[in-house]
Amino acid sequence: MTHTENDLRELLTARSEGGSGGAARLEEIVAKGRGIRRRRRWAAAGTLAAALAVVAGLTPVLLPGGQGADIAASVREDEQRGEGVRLAGVRLANVGKKERVSFTPRSGKTFYRVNCAGPVQTFVRLGDQVDHGMCGSEQGRERSTLGKLEEAQEGVTAEVEVFTIPTSRVPADITAETALSREDFDRVLALAEPGPGLWEIAIHDGGISTRSCSPDICLHSGTLPATKGERNLAGLPDSHEVEGRHLTEINKRFTFKAALDGRAQAYVRCQGDDLHAFIWSGRADRNGILAKSLPCGPEPARWEFSANGTVEITVAVVRRDDVPGDVDFTSDLQTASASAKQLLATLKPVPGEWEVSIQQQDGTRSQAERYYGPDKKVTFPPGD
Repeated sequence: MTHTENDLRELLTARSEGGSGGAARLEEIVAKGRGIRRRRRWAAAGTLAAALAVVAGLTPVLLPGGQGADIAASVREDEQRGEGVRLAGVRLANVGKKERVSFTPRSGKTFYRVNCAGPVQTFVRLGDQVDHGMCGSEQGRERSTLGKLEEAQEGVTAEVEVFTIPTSRVPADITAETALSREDFDRVLALAEPGPGLWEIAIHDGGISTRSCSPDICLHSGTLPATKGERNLAGLPDSHEVEGRHLTEINKRFTFKAALDGRAQAYVRCQGDDLHAFIWSGRADRNGILAKSLPCGPEPARWEFSANGTVEITVAVVRRDDVPGDVDFTSDLQTASASAKQLLATLKPVPGEWEVSIQQQDGTRSQAERYYGPDKKVTFPPGD
């Protein structure tokens, strides 16, 4: 069973504000969810829909797998006690290729989370359990998929199989409501075509959240370490966004202002693998100096720097084929800056999807956690 965490948060917030809430309510939801999973194994589609509707109106956010109530309760508990202990995890830079992840459960509460640069669909298999769901960034909204590994047994080493695939490659008969078999997993994988794509899967005991998403995958989310000092899977400095934007034009410069204190980084992510990013320190139309000239795709172009106070950063994206091969964009930055501006002056703005994120590298966990609001979302006001 998979969910987007945003959907679960919104639902649970609404439920808790309704008055009954609390531990007793969660136990009731869990019990009903377990009953649904048992009935699901032999229920027809119409009977399943009716059964799901009984579970306190949870149907609108349930995706295939049949364990929505348990996951909802787990997320709620996670918000109260923090993320569980990481058992295993892997980070990949391609889609359409199956990955195997081994782990040994410590209890009967083993969960997984998949974070993607996306947008893609994820497929996860453990024994006869096969989950799938949407994952990744689309129109500036980021979604992680998560679920409970029902067949995992305490102390017994198990192996999860997982892959991600562009939505366009998913067969039309597989929808959000489709319950999948082991054969469906293999069928979809056979249709996959390997390609670039940044994503990661983490397996945890005792709870799961998106808090330790690597900062270059979750550009627009706070990226905190997991519990007990664990780092994000990328091993990158934990950071939070102070300025960012989803953009729909290329061959055009955009300037951002950000209040920073210390180490920081700028990420530029592009949809497709045929684009190239220019990043200036300052305003490119004034005396800005070109800081980075890099390919831009699912794996972001990245510039690390240090600042103290309000800074301006200018970013532009062009098609890779338009970048002249005879220009040195790395050694003589002053000349390179002029060449990049001259190139942009010859190009006409056209549609193109890309994202910018300017992030402040976080200090200690306690410093970062003070930004958690009542809705448990990470907010980092610029200049704070």
